[in-house]
Amino acid sequence: MRMVRMLLVALVGVALLGAACGSSGESTATTKAKITTNWEAFFNPDTPTAKRLSLLENSDTAKIKAIALAQESNPQAKATKAKVKSITVNGDNASVTYDFVSTQNGSPILPNAQGKALKIKGTWKVSQQTFCALIALGGGSC
Repeated sequence: MRMVRMLLVALVGVALLGAACGSSGESTATTKAKITTNWEAFFNPDTPTAKRLSLLENSDTAKIKAIALAQESNPQAKATKAKVKSITVNGDNASVTYDFVSTQNGSPILPNAQGKALKIKGTWKVSQQTFCALIALGGGSC
């Protein structure tokens, strides 16, 4: 009986240790899938505003939020979406290579663009730096 109890305690300890380690460490494939989903949702004009804002770093600041909301009436923003090509993950940061493509025919408008994604409070978001660099391409600023 004592041996069974010791074995049970050992198994529970191993299970708890595994759960603790596994909760913060997801597979690279899962991480890349989450980044891809969020990145493409943010740059999709059909994604609801609240969802898009939740996927942008610092969208809770007045200035970034205002710029992001202004993009909803921008004809260029409405006519493009992102297609992720590759991702390199380094901890809670990721480099994203993507194409901006036409929403009408899928042809590349800005191929091989580079951006950053950040994991913030468990959610992968488009970095403010990436967002502002794209705004600058259109003649604006953050």
